[in-house]
Amino acid sequence: SEAKKPISFVYGADFGFLFDNLEESAPDWETRTLIAANLFPEVGINFFDQNLKIGGYFVLNMGEQYPKKWGITLSYDFFANNFSGYFGVFSKQKRIGDYPLMFFRKDYDFFHPVIHGVMFQYQSSPEISKIFDFQAEFIFDWYGGDLSKRFDEFLIQGSLKQSFWDEKFFWGGALLLYHTKNDLLLSLDGHNFDTYLLDRLYYQAYIGTDLKSLAPMMDKLSFQIGTLSSLERKRRLLRGCDPFSNQLGWQFDTSIQYRGFGFENHLYWGDKQYKYFSQYGEDFYAGVPFYQNTLYDRAELYYEYKNSYIKGRASLVFHCTPSGVANQQMISIVVDTDRLFSLLF
Repeated sequence: SEAKKPISFVYGADFGFLFDNLEESAPDWETRTLIAANLFPEVGINFFDQNLKIGGYFVLNMGEQYPKKWGITLSYDFFANNFSGYFGVFSKQKRIGDYPLMFFRKDYDFFHPVIHGVMFQYQSSPEISKIFDFQAEFIFDWYGGDLSKRFDEFLIQGSLKQSFWDEKFFWGGALLLYHTKNDLLLSLDGHNFDTYLLDRLYYQAYIGTDLKSLAPMMDKLSFQIGTLSSLERKRRLLRGCDPFSNQLGWQFDTSIQYRGFGFENHLYWGDKQYKYFSQYGEDFYAGVPFYQNTLYDRAELYYEYKNSYIKGRASLVFHCTPSGVANQQMISIVVDTDRLFSLLF
């Protein structure tokens, strides 16, 4: 066979599209219609299982002439002995962790598509994954730093999942820590710049089962249950630190899919999350705002088409809370040109 070249030229232009229409969602979330596309053009070199890339990202709302958000991507990544690492500014599509919608909702990730910092990942070798599979991820994202104004806004997130016997049993968890030191933003609470820092910790721990290996005709057949909780605390100049709030909750998840047609359900019960949502809003809290309720059920009916380089999904979502039922229609398309070009060349 032909020897692999030690140095090669790499390029791509990953594409994403999102249609998201939300109705009857008051008082937890304002209704809105989002239609947008994003593009990630990149070029670089590959050498000895490493990549050095430069490019950009562009997010454009339909009907607007110029991108709503854009920026430069610049990254180095490597893969060695089941470990991989990323450094610089790179796409969130590189994540392998499974994070709950209380951490990140889909439209938030679409309009905030990059990581500024580092990411490390581990995945078990394919030859042992059927019996014992383990994956882990750690991310440090300096998404809002501004040293000229002494702003420190960063997050630390991570996940791990361990499964046995072709995922018939698995356990795992995820965490998300926000450190927000931005007195201009935090002054929206009306305390005249007394609030200078807000810490937030979200965490999840779960156990579950995936029965797909027992029903091979199914695309997905899994169930899991666990805690989904958070801590929040404000630090103030005059009054010192507030005590940590403790919002304890639980969630039961169901995922069923047959020949592309699927049903996903997330049933949450417990304390109200997002303690300061009324002060800072949905741009500050990246998760689904319906978690402000003590009881919340999210039911999604969808059709998904997926191959090695493209994933498309059309969904009808119902958000059920004690105050009513909201409905949401979503269409998303993701094209991964790295995988496409690997098939062609």
